[in-house]
Amino acid sequence: MTDYEALKAKVQELAEKVWDLPAIEARYRKLATEGILRKTLPRDEILAHKQQILERVQRRGEEYGYLSHN
Repeated sequence: MTDYEALKAKVQELAEKVWDLPAIEARYRKLATEGILRKTLPRDEILAHKQQILERVQRRGEEYGYLSHN
């Protein structure tokens, strides 16, 4: 699959996704009022949970993009 095809598939996946709008809006409001929480995790903990952290960041980015219609 070319990059264009992968991107098209991802867009289709996001378009069909059922979004939990109240939860996304609540996190978005909290982020807007409180800013980004500064949290320093030990290196070992980051490495142990790296994939979970990356997936959460990706998911939040998709949610905020959906909410802001980007």
